Amino acid sequence: MADAPEFESRGRGSVMRTVLAVAAIGALFLLGSWISRTLYPDRTPVVAELHGETMGTTWSARVVVPEGANALVEAARDTIEQALERVNLSMSNWDPDSEVSRFNRTDSTEPFPVSPGFAEVVRQAEYVSRATDGAFDITVAPLVTAWGFGAEGTPGQVADSSSLAMASELVGYERLRVSDDGGALIKDDGRLTLDLSAIAKGFGVDRAAEGLSAMGLAAWAIEVGGEVRARGRKPDGSSWSVGIESPDPEARRIHRSIPLSDGSIATSGDYRNWYEAGGTRFAHIVDPRNGRPVPWIGFSVTVAHSSAALADAWATGLSVLGPEAGLETADREGIAVLFLTTDPDGSYRELASALWSELESSDESGGKARSADRAAIATTIGMTAAGISWVQNGSPTRNIAASPSATSM
Repeated sequence: MADAPEFESRGRGSVMRTVLAVAAIGALFLLGSWISRTLYPDRTPVVAELHGETMGTTWSARVVVPEGANALVEAARDTIEQALERVNLSMSNWDPDSEVSRFNRTDSTEPFPVSPGFAEVVRQAEYVSRATDGAFDITVAPLVTAWGFGAEGTPGQVADSSSLAMASELVGYERLRVSDDGGALIKDDGRLTLDLSAIAKGFGVDRAAEGLSAMGLAAWAIEVGGEVRARGRKPDGSSWSVGIESPDPEARRIHRSIPLSDGSIATSGDYRNWYEAGGTRFAHIVDPRNGRPVPWIGFSVTVAHSSAALADAWATGLSVLGPEAGLETADREGIAVLFLTTDPDGSYRELASALWSELESSDESGGKARSADRAAIATTIGMTAAGISWVQNGSPTRNIAASPSATSM
């Protein structure tokens, strides 16, 4: 088993930033608690819905608030948007001014100053990389580009042997490290570049979730591009319900839904982002070890974890490993994962790690999540490319668009 990571930034500057962040969080907590207790002491709790766009995808949230607590709802929306914007400005390969873009452009092997959040994500990524023996690797950017994916890829481009050889020379998580004081990144080759897309959305979810908790909100669920984190329960006492899509590239339907009260869920798969060339389908998930996209079979991998960032990274790493090696690794590392694969007859097969099975067997519903036929008559919202959606089942709900382009549901 890989050593458990320590995900905190060190150094005087990091300590000062942490102190300021803690002070801000404390102020938010007091504000949220004061608003709830003072302005709405006897109001019926309802679920407010928020929606917006970030990181090239969408986000949605459901927050339990007292009925009519518009100020609290607006504060929650601002908290989420500010947290996601900070992560986007730091980790988006699509933004030329982001931290990761500036790091990618530098050809220096000298320490490159980064924010504490950036350093934390790199540490988290390194942990999953070691645990998966390199199946997860944020230095995979040159290979992603070579296969026509990512911010710099040419859609539909099939990599040739020459470009693969050149790109593979620049891949390897061992070639990147965080400085001892936690304030900088160091690469051993100036050409090394990073792609944080398989962990940044989850990290954004974690940051937004921390903000909601800091406001004193005790029950919420937030999703960014299919990565979900939830806390508490809905007003009727039921868990939040998260739907897992069938890995079908031609249709969108819920295979099953699972309850989620305190924790995170992330799903990865080959059935949404892919292209076909020469009769072969090429998925966006690239194996850093051999430089090629994972074989397209129609599969998804769903991971449950306390951290959305780690659930995000594990889902990608286990997708690369595949069901057999992936389940072996998950059991060794104590990861709750559900593989969903497509059989030749079009039916789906579930393969679960020991911890996933244990969690299901101890679930209050007796370990049986709602099946596809139940989900078919439920209302699903927030469908995403990552294969996760909300499943609505009865709590009072308000729709509040977080941006003009968002659609109320």
